[in-house]
Amino acid sequence: MNEKDVDYLISKAENKFLLSNAASGRAKQITEGSLPYVSNFDPNNPVITALREIANDKIKIKVLAGPAEVAEKLMPQKEIRPKNSGLDRLAKDAKRSKEKKRK
Repeated sequence: MNEKDVDYLISKAENKFLLSNAASGRAKQITEGSLPYVSNFDPNNPVITALREIANDKIKIKVLAGPAEVAEKLMPQKEIRPKNSGLDRLAKDAKRSKEKKRK
């Protein structure tokens, strides 16, 4: 592939990372037995076949979730501790001992 082909492929995706992920995912599918969508495929190199499919608009590259949406799903909304946890008991005992010392 020459430089013009690579620039054309990058124009199909938002960036190089998305292009490489899409090509590797499709190459894995081809390796596992999926039939190629182009007639001029390379039977020995599934990555080249995947890139040809992207170049011929047989494969569309879309971003399914943005980083903010993924981060919100991964982060817990609120930390929930049991009511009678060890930390609560220690805090109560420390508070009681301070009150006893004051008296």
